[in-house]
Amino acid sequence: MKIFFLCLLVGILYAAPIDKTIDELLDNEAKAELKIPLYDPFKRAQPLLKKKSKPRKSHFSAPAQLSAIMNDKAFFAGRWYKLGDNTPEGKLVKLRKDKIYLRQGKKTKVLKLQKKKPMFKIHEKASK
Repeated sequence: MKIFFLCLLVGILYAAPIDKTIDELLDNEAKAELKIPLYDPFKRAQPLLKKKSKPRKSHFSAPAQLSAIMNDKAFFAGRWYKLGDNTPEGKLVKLRKDKIYLRQGKKTKVLKLQKKKPMFKIHEKASK
């Protein structure tokens, strides 16, 4: 009986010859790609990241306020400007002790130096 099974096994092996070696079979399996759908965690955020075509409205900007005048320079709009400089408000054409003149096209704009008001007042009590 043992001889019968041995002959049967040998017959099966010779009857179905394998054209490829084990290494070739394993390489083919390694090359086969798994088709796993890719998950994009940012897919739901894509509509939020797209830029809207509508132009944004510009915010109302406060008029420039003259903060200081020293020598031939004036401080306003967050910078120091000297006579003849171009500023966001226009060209600085004239400096005075308490005001400056800005020309934008044919219009001339005057910025006056603001006097600072005290933040609080100190009242002294009359002594007895």
